[in-house]
Amino acid sequence: MTSNLKGAVVVNAYWRGGDDGAKNIARALRGLGATVDLLKASEIDLGVGEGLTGSFCYDFVVFLDKDDHLARLLERSGARLFNSAESIRLADDKMLTHIALLPLPQPETISSPLFFAGEDDPSFLDYVEQKLGYPIVVKKCFGAFGREVYLAKNRAELNDFRARFLKEPHLYQKYVECGAADYRVITIGGKAVAAMKRQATEQGEFRANAALGGKGEKVELTEELRALAEKASALLGLEYAGVDLLWDGEKFLVTEVNSNAHFALITEVTGVPIAELYAKHILSEMAKGGRG
Repeated sequence: MTSNLKGAVVVNAYWRGGDDGAKNIARALRGLGATVDLLKASEIDLGVGEGLTGSFCYDFVVFLDKDDHLARLLERSGARLFNSAESIRLADDKMLTHIALLPLPQPETISSPLFFAGEDDPSFLDYVEQKLGYPIVVKKCFGAFGREVYLAKNRAELNDFRARFLKEPHLYQKYVECGAADYRVITIGGKAVAAMKRQATEQGEFRANAALGGKGEKVELTEELRALAEKASALLGLEYAGVDLLWDGEKFLVTEVNSNAHFALITEVTGVPIAELYAKHILSEMAKGGRG
């Protein structure tokens, strides 16, 4: 029975409704009989004082933000989160993702040491360029839509990125020649349900993200893609995920995992009803266990 279930789809505090994913998930849940509100993070009044302050009277939350603090407060309120606060934390920090996915094939990656004060040591970049060779992918650990991912083609560019990101968590990664294309697999309930290939369309662009103009096409969900995506989701504890992979000419490498991956493009090119499948999974899980 879902008629007595009350849920919330929670989006970022600064959400302007540009992507219809949140609305589609809410609509799908309502279509299955649940009562669902669409909330911005700023509309939730939970805090810390003498215990948990404020109130949150929902059975479950589809958490489409990346705010780890709010996610943990929501869990402490007793709501069941999709995805969990810990799985979101691991997926949101790209270096934590790579560490959690150690059992899986990934591009060689070096974490930048934390910097607090004083002079930087140029020998670190000597090590990075010797280990990875050029070009080198430089990523901030926190970012979305490919907008904090860069390519250093030589030491001068590497020095520039280093200076810009020195005080922010970031990483350096071996470049994989893949024809400016990647693969996105959506998993729900730990099972792969759809796959597409994304191809960059702008001249000189190496990132294939849809937000940067990348185009998608349906691809077969092979056993290799399925196994890697499902294992990545399991290692991170994600019930919903977008797993991104590169083909290096011999095998697939996992590059990122998104806990709140947009699904408009992959729904369009594959015909797989992602919102409806996710809604069914959520209500099935609620029927098993109820509130957190």
